[in-house]
Amino acid sequence: MSQIGEKLQAEFGDAIVGVEDRGEARIEIKVTAEKIVEVAEFSKHEMGFTIPNMCTGVDYKDKMDVIWHISTPDSADILVLKVEIDRDECVVDSLTPVWIGMDWHERETYDLLGVNFTNHPDLRRLLMPENWEGHPLREDYVYRKPVYRKPEDFE
Repeated sequence: MSQIGEKLQAEFGDAIVGVEDRGEARIEIKVTAEKIVEVAEFSKHEMGFTIPNMCTGVDYKDKMDVIWHISTPDSADILVLKVEIDRDECVVDSLTPVWIGMDWHERETYDLLGVNFTNHPDLRRLLMPENWEGHPLREDYVYRKPVYRKPEDFE
């Protein structure tokens, strides 16, 4: 296990569900949803992971993973924080209060996969129109041709 994984395991114990060294300076930490904000704050303030790279999600039909990639300016290390959530509830705490740069990444994950980020400052669609039904990257999404309206239709 890497030093990063060992440090997080020592600090958070059972909240760290899994640690996987992915090689090439990438370490994946699976965290319980209840402790994700605490682990993120510790990673930023105590370990120097200050650069938010991206947030995404994966739909496995029976569960959903939310994944954040964070790096540090002092090394090539990339920290991957992963949380498994209930696909039907699809709620997890936002890491935007920790890294403001996650704002649009979490909005994109919300828009395309339907993940609701608690405490996100501006959670709304980013890519799809506000009246779009569903979330296009979910495994059960069925495309329906949208009805386009002209501005005069709303008068």
